Amino acid sequence: MSRPRRAKPIAGLILLGSLSLLGLAVLATGDLGLAIALVTMTPTPGPPDTTTPILTPTPSPTYTLNPTASATSPPRTSTVPPLPSATFTPALSPTPTAFPPVPRVTLMATPFGGGTGVIAFVSERDGNSEIYRMFVDRSGLKRLTFTEPEDRSPRWSSDGRRLAFRSSRDGNPEIHIMSAEGTQRQRLTFDPGFDEFPSWSPDGQWILFDSDRTGLFQLYRIRTDGTDVQRMAESAADDALADWSPVEDKLVFESRRESEEFQIYTINLDGSGLLRLTHTLARNYHPNWSPDGGQIVFVSERDGHSEIYVTNADGTDQRRVTFEMGNVRTPRWSPDGMLILFSADRNGNFDLYVMRDDGSGLRQMTTHPEDDYAGDWQP
Repeated sequence: MSRPRRAKPIAGLILLGSLSLLGLAVLATGDLGLAIALVTMTPTPGPPDTTTPILTPTPSPTYTLNPTASATSPPRTSTVPPLPSATFTPALSPTPTAFPPVPRVTLMATPFGGGTGVIAFVSERDGNSEIYRMFVDRSGLKRLTFTEPEDRSPRWSSDGRRLAFRSSRDGNPEIHIMSAEGTQRQRLTFDPGFDEFPSWSPDGQWILFDSDRTGLFQLYRIRTDGTDVQRMAESAADDALADWSPVEDKLVFESRRESEEFQIYTINLDGSGLLRLTHTLARNYHPNWSPDGGQIVFVSERDGHSEIYVTNADGTDQRRVTFEMGNVRTPRWSPDGMLILFSADRNGNFDLYVMRDDGSGLRQMTTHPEDDYAGDWQP
């Protein structure tokens, strides 16, 4: 089965500043006044890059879809309900490991925002898909995985100490976790199916992923010690690429339940409250919750090519925020909710970009001639 999402999932991030050995630096970036300060642990600085272009997107009118949806979404206060366990049992149960904290960079509150100063992403700069980590000023670049098969889709845990990712190092795509330093790796899934796109629960106890182990792609969750695999939001169509709400017992995901093309849905963890957010003839995919749970960013091809859209969590006020960026992939919110990191092949290969959530302040983060994509911001 050919799925559009298997094209390299891509995302982008911002040039914010340079970090000094004394732990205090301020970077002025034009009229945005972006500043980085109070480095609590300073990485080895990399060479400055003075070639990063400042890009200005073309303004666009606001798109409002699904007018029948409710304008407000009532808060949900339920706890995670018990779900029936599936019959999948890992061939090996890894020993739980204590994960140390990763060095943090704290950014000053500025009009541009950003949150912490560390991102993880995928790059092919060393010949194949590997996971890297760097600071937002592009210093401290560190390669975290070293395998000939591909390693992809890094996602930070809510405490910033671990990364979940997809790896084919054992012959087929499986879900793994490792420390923020690339050590203490554990394989979580043991199934001949295609397991992909991990995403953490807010409490760090579960990892969501999708898998075609039953024929269709369906959503699953697994404990971080590799036990208790559970099937979620079961349907008779492909469900994939789920993200757990940071404030509710709810998922956002893409599905073919009512359309040949993927559409965006939300659903409660107990399977109730299914809500379709997009209603187009084209693909809508790669959804991600904002940190406050009030908005969802996603990719849509409703304009004849892929663009990033932002919508309220109930599907109202859908608005396009990228324009003529080429193919765009895997948008991710910054921890403070002010920025969106994504990847795009605007210049012929995929690089990381960052922008405000209204599409303004577009900045290119990487300029390597090989593809950089699938960025995720450390909480």
